[in-house]
Amino acid sequence: MINAVIVMNVREELFNNRDLKYREFHKKLIPGVNENKIIGVRLPVLRKIGKSLKNSDFQWEYYEEVMLHGFYIGYAKLSFEERLNLLDEFVPRIDNWAVCDCVSSTLKFIENNKNEFLKYLKKYMYSNREYELRFVSVILMDYYLDDKYFDISLDYLKNIKSDFYYVNMAVAWALSNAFVKNREKVLSVLESGCLSREINNMTVSKIRDSFRVDDETKEYLKKLKR
Repeated sequence: MINAVIVMNVREELFNNRDLKYREFHKKLIPGVNENKIIGVRLPVLRKIGKSLKNSDFQWEYYEEVMLHGFYIGYAKLSFEERLNLLDEFVPRIDNWAVCDCVSSTLKFIENNKNEFLKYLKKYMYSNREYELRFVSVILMDYYLDDKYFDISLDYLKNIKSDFYYVNMAVAWALSNAFVKNREKVLSVLESGCLSREINNMTVSKIRDSFRVDDETKEYLKKLKR
């Protein structure tokens, strides 16, 4: 059972909660991560550990430890400035989609600091690093597809030109979510041909996979594949 007060030895806690069958399954989902650095802790358990942390004074060696550093930023009682300082250390260490996406969804403090965080996010918007760019795209999808920020997000997403698979997949994912919120604007982007071929086709596929899009629209979208 996870100590609800403070995890004195984070690594020991992680190994105590290790699930070897889950490790074998999960390591296949995060290619590029050294499997020797994957302990095998299920996400709900990781989140519980993350909520129990009282500081971030622990190592970065294992996949789960990196994830916990991100969860600490989201869950701990910190000032906005403290969170940004910790993100400066965390974001450059992201090296897989799972850490990027799971931590992004945990940064709920952004909801109350959207203008300020958007300014912060600009430092990564034109990075040449795969997971910094993915971080931007997923953050925009998670927090900036409301009416006030929709056009800003769409303008950024439609102009991304990248050779990184996990960037292109994140952009397509974000655009497919944006399509559900504002069909006309995203459809206009798709029809314009401004997206790279890879992002365009990924976006069309993701929209067509959505249960929130009607069959007639899905049929039309077939014509927009390139």
